[in-house]
Amino acid sequence: MSQGGGIPVAMVLLGVVGWPAGAGAQHLTVGPQAVLVDYREVSSGLRYSGSGFGGVATGRHGKLSAAASVVRLTLDPTDQSTAGAGFKATQLDAWVGYDVASYASVEVGIIRRTADPGFAAQSLGALRVGARSTYDLGPGATVSFRANYLAAPKFSGGGRASFSIDLGLGLDVRLAGRLHGVVDYAFERVNRKTNPGGTGEIDAPIQQTLARLGLGIGF
Repeated sequence: MSQGGGIPVAMVLLGVVGWPAGAGAQHLTVGPQAVLVDYREVSSGLRYSGSGFGGVATGRHGKLSAAASVVRLTLDPTDQSTAGAGFKATQLDAWVGYDVASYASVEVGIIRRTADPGFAAQSLGALRVGARSTYDLGPGATVSFRANYLAAPKFSGGGRASFSIDLGLGLDVRLAGRLHGVVDYAFERVNRKTNPGGTGEIDAPIQQTLARLGLGIGF
């Protein structure tokens, strides 16, 4: 996985949209998302907030499931931030899961976030390994919880992370017919360390929260 390199994100979404639609297919949704973001890097003094937009696609076939989301974010320094300027970022999240019980699945995937301009913030790429639990709240309403370890993270500015985690909470509600309302909240913590000048490691953590609100059309 290259540091800060691009990914053909449209191909990931198209791959989920192209999920098998035969007799075994159980669920497929696609739709737009609006996003609110809070981002901190190195310390709470470098703090940004902003918003964005994107799209999400989810699919299920038997015990297999897949999901992909791409968002474009605009982040500006908060009033308490010591940062001098904002930046834009594109983030790709993707998962493939396998059910091990009616309410639980194991999953793998990727995260890729690219900052623009590149020097304004760290671009991040990592593999996801984790699990997801899903529960039916009632007819047409489902809540889910996801916990992923972010393995082998790569940063545009170098460094390493001994521990990184991504947590997510989601709600899917059938509004009418094939129309779904989707709410998702994700928390990411990357305990990055750097060694500038070879003088010894220092902490340079990255923390982000994303709140997504969107619609989905089911097929």
